[in-house]
Amino acid sequence: MKPAVKDDEQIDRSVAAVDRTLSLLEAFLDQQGGQSLSDLEQRTGLFKSVILRYMLSLEARGFVHKEQNGMYRLGYKAAQLGRAFESSVDLVTTLRPVVERLSEKTGSSASVYVRDGESRLCLLRAEPERDVRVAIRAGTRRQMDKSASGLAFKRFEHKTVQAFEAAGVAGIASSAGVGDPLLASMAAPLFGMSDAFVGVLTLSGVIHHFDVDDGKVRSLLFDEALAASALLGAAP
Repeated sequence: MKPAVKDDEQIDRSVAAVDRTLSLLEAFLDQQGGQSLSDLEQRTGLFKSVILRYMLSLEARGFVHKEQNGMYRLGYKAAQLGRAFESSVDLVTTLRPVVERLSEKTGSSASVYVRDGESRLCLLRAEPERDVRVAIRAGTRRQMDKSASGLAFKRFEHKTVQAFEAAGVAGIASSAGVGDPLLASMAAPLFGMSDAFVGVLTLSGVIHHFDVDDGKVRSLLFDEALAASALLGAAP
């Protein structure tokens, strides 16, 4: 007679099964063409016999497709998940909590700028509860100048989230007295699906009240930009 299986043991097995399933699906990310059993074994650390069992279920549900030559590729259900994610992501809804949190934590103005032709458009704005602040409304257009946000566009508009992550805090652009002699700002790029550039996340304030060399604020902006990019579908 087999000993009774405890509930926590059943839960552990279920979690392990989910982890294996997800690791197999993740093994297809950033890979060109089909993947062999040996490829999947190497990328997941699972035995081929285990992989085969999971592939049967994934294939039956349409998440993977087995070709005649024995190679595997992602199936139509995986594509449907991608499209469902894209349709569910709304820039304003997703990024509003980010700018509000940044403004509250730093006591500075926080913004998201996106490209609008040859200009940059302020898509979102959060202002601190203080008398001295930078008053720019959402919907305002600015030139692609040498301000922090303009520099962030120039540096990262044709790069990926991995390039920004590799640059670290040094990738944060900053400026003081550009456009407005009283304004200082720092900016970080935002990325989305397929690591495509989306826009920039900016902190700004009045010179002498806002220090662009503050290491803690720069690190906070860096972390928030990476986290926001992940929410938008990028893969840091």
